Amino acid sequence: MQYPKILIIGQSFNKKSGGGVTISNLFTGWPKDRLAVASNANLLSGIDTSVCNTYFQLGYNGKLHPFPLNLILPKIKCGLLQVNDTQQQNTISTASASGKYKFIYNILLALLNFFGVYNLFYKLKITREFKEWLAAYNPDVIYTQLASLELIRFVSDVKDLTKKPIAIHMMDDWPLTINKPGLLYAYWQNVIDREFRKLLSKTELFLTISDAMAEEYEKRYGKKSLPFHNPIDIGFWKLQTAKDYSASDNFNILYAGRIGFGIAQSIADIADAVNQVSKTNNKLQFQIQTADVEELKKLVTFSDHVKWVQPVAYNQLPQIFSEADLLLLPQDFDEKSVRFLKFSFPTKVSEYMISGTPILVYGDERTGLTKYALKEKWAYVVTNNNSTSLVNAINELIANEVLRKSLAQTAQNIALQREDATIVRKNFRKTFMAIQ
Repeated sequence: MQYPKILIIGQSFNKKSGGGVTISNLFTGWPKDRLAVASNANLLSGIDTSVCNTYFQLGYNGKLHPFPLNLILPKIKCGLLQVNDTQQQNTISTASASGKYKFIYNILLALLNFFGVYNLFYKLKITREFKEWLAAYNPDVIYTQLASLELIRFVSDVKDLTKKPIAIHMMDDWPLTINKPGLLYAYWQNVIDREFRKLLSKTELFLTISDAMAEEYEKRYGKKSLPFHNPIDIGFWKLQTAKDYSASDNFNILYAGRIGFGIAQSIADIADAVNQVSKTNNKLQFQIQTADVEELKKLVTFSDHVKWVQPVAYNQLPQIFSEADLLLLPQDFDEKSVRFLKFSFPTKVSEYMISGTPILVYGDERTGLTKYALKEKWAYVVTNNNSTSLVNAINELIANEVLRKSLAQTAQNIALQREDATIVRKNFRKTFMAIQ
């Protein structure tokens, strides 16, 4: 079986972020000597070496951050990292993850964005060391998820240097959202659009994560794409799937994932609805499993019915998801969030679907995820942005065992038919072979 040699620029393999989980599942089975990652994100903060063990830390003249930020932030040396084959999850802690440095860094970023100079400071260049390593590795295809102007420019420079085929994979509609508000907002928005279109014009393989995104991007950019989102290892997930849908004394609603833009307000809405329902159902509980506990504390008040749950290892998720009574997929309703989420397909969707646990989608009817759930009937969908609708939905799902079972089995059947990693990975590999 032939596997092209891939260089992934930007996104690392990990079990934490949506992009990291997605490429981990798509590239599983690829020979390790035919995969490498070059990233300007801090690779010491957690990388998965079970799929790939060749990592190159990109930076600015040998440092992770450009001048003058490198005078303040911790020193992290750039270059080829030394990792080993048995290391499943590198969790080396660094000072850059500490509260003090994170606070300083966030203030500096806010100032740089406000004055419109961020993209002048953060501008990756092909260093001599990287150029030599790149020539020695000699990839067949360069894959990237981009999501920043510096990476758009860097990938474009690598393309010009190597003449290798480029594969761009869109995780979200970031071209419309990565630009931060500031004095030169309009200027940088035009630059991002122009330079992304320029890179897209010399891209051999354009990948998206949903049919809705593919349709929109063909209209917007005039380029066809192939949808590939996070596949699921049927054997891994089927070991633990929900089978008993009878009502129990305790009813547990679970959300697992990030807290932040596009999700925050809907989490608060669900918490409020749970508190209302709990007045007549004392055994109801909303568990929020996230690493963003400080952000969560700003949104909800923890109680016997609304609780924070510490994230677990990825291999424990099948059991956690199957033991819940209801899984939540939240989306905010404000216009900016809808624009950002309109073509999004969260990594956890296919994982939720295969779990055998019923799903509640709370989101605007214009998003691709909500449309998909409504069309295929794999989830209970609430499109009204009010507590009454949520309260009614939770009460109905608690009371109706037949409904819960029907939703769960429909979702699981769709996942088995469309999301099987064995089939998806085979098709994924073929698309890369076709552009060598």
